Amino acid sequence: MWIFIIFIVVCVVKILIDWWRPKTFPPGPRGLPIISNILDLKRLVKKTGSHGVAWCQLAKEYGPVVGLRLGLADPLIIVSGRQAVIEMLGRSEFDGRPNGFIFSHRTMGEKRGILFTDGKVWMDQRRFSLRCLKEFGWCGQTMENLILEDAESLKKIIEDTCKEGVVKNFSELTSLAVLNSLWSLLGGYRYDIAKCEPKILDTLRTLNNSIKDSNVSGGLINHLPFLRYIIPGLSGYNAITERYKQMWSFFADEVRSHKESRKLGVYRDLIDAYFKEIETHQHDTESYFNEMQLIAVLKDLFSAGVDTTNNSIGFTIGYLTIEPRVQAKVHEELDRVIGRENLPSIILRASMPYLNATLAEVLRLSNIGPTTIPHRATMDTKLNGYDIKKNYTILANLMSVHQDKEHWGDPENFRPERFIDDNGLFINDSWLIPFGAGRRKCLGEVLARNIHFLFVACLLQKFKFALPPGQNPPSMTGMDGFTLSPPVFNILITPR
Repeated sequence: MWIFIIFIVVCVVKILIDWWRPKTFPPGPRGLPIISNILDLKRLVKKTGSHGVAWCQLAKEYGPVVGLRLGLADPLIIVSGRQAVIEMLGRSEFDGRPNGFIFSHRTMGEKRGILFTDGKVWMDQRRFSLRCLKEFGWCGQTMENLILEDAESLKKIIEDTCKEGVVKNFSELTSLAVLNSLWSLLGGYRYDIAKCEPKILDTLRTLNNSIKDSNVSGGLINHLPFLRYIIPGLSGYNAITERYKQMWSFFADEVRSHKESRKLGVYRDLIDAYFKEIETHQHDTESYFNEMQLIAVLKDLFSAGVDTTNNSIGFTIGYLTIEPRVQAKVHEELDRVIGRENLPSIILRASMPYLNATLAEVLRLSNIGPTTIPHRATMDTKLNGYDIKKNYTILANLMSVHQDKEHWGDPENFRPERFIDDNGLFINDSWLIPFGAGRRKCLGEVLARNIHFLFVACLLQKFKFALPPGQNPPSMTGMDGFTLSPPVFNILITPR
């Protein structure tokens, strides 16, 4: 009896302590005991339309550093405004990744890979991946040729699709082509995108569903992980687990196939090179190179690379479809600099300031990644005068920087000219940080920018994009998820 009473008292005290906000804790809505700010956040997201806009609304109400408590998870700190964002991203004590349930569940019960690891695991996996991908030419002429090959294949598919009428989901057409450019480095071979192979299509759909049904805060299962035992279906745990298993199985099969077919001294791709790394460190008891880590690295590079790059292309075509004035100026520049028969080239990028400005404006306004991937404080510290305890989760609100009215003037408008100076040259504005900043800046930035530029240049060379007669322009605020994806709407595509 006494044990039960003591247990109840301890629980009540713990709930009250968690609910109480010290003066040095960042300001924010108080919330309710146990669930804390879960309902506050849910209402705000419903009202604003997305988590990204919700974070900006909280910043307007409470300031550049906002503190939330979401269920049983560690407190979530939202950092907004360029000064606070750049400071946070530049401090090594904020370079960790969250310890929440969902961040280990996604990689079979342990934090693995690159995206959601920190410390030695992250440094070793990141260093290897960067070195390996550079050796396989992701920044060179070979990679450019592969990207252009995929862009050419995509153009042929679009030409065939156009004959059947309007295109109803443009991003579905581009996703396989974007995947090919990345998978040639990771898995060493290329898919025939015209055949739409079921295995890879299923994997892409699983990835898309997983991203759309999640958010950077981790979701309900991360906030109240015990729900997976009580209501696994209603809490979303079953659906999440099934998607994670499907994705894991796809990459595990690729690793198994490579292991059976690899030849000594021959390195076809990142998978082969990783096996070599495992062998090199096989007697190192502190090594984090193993097959489970390899599967997680592939999953991370695939997920981050395909989704965000494909969304960048989708948003670009979307904005150009509803902004014919901008599209006409891009067409004119492409015709003048490259022509309609020559292939675009990275070397010629500097000669096309308006196309560069258009791509920059798309990344600014679309905010595909409204925040960085969650960070974690690795020690007790302070930010803007507030206490940030070890293991607090921290989000850098990039949307708040890209929507700052004092800097951009009219941030809500699509206006590429903001990135063009009086001499007609492209302005590389330091306030544009779609790939983050600091040591945890996206490692695939160079490849993503190259794919974005080459694909859009190839498509605009050959096609004109317009709304079908009678169709109203869609909202371009994007569809909420872990990232923002472009809206699905009909596009009339005609050859130029």
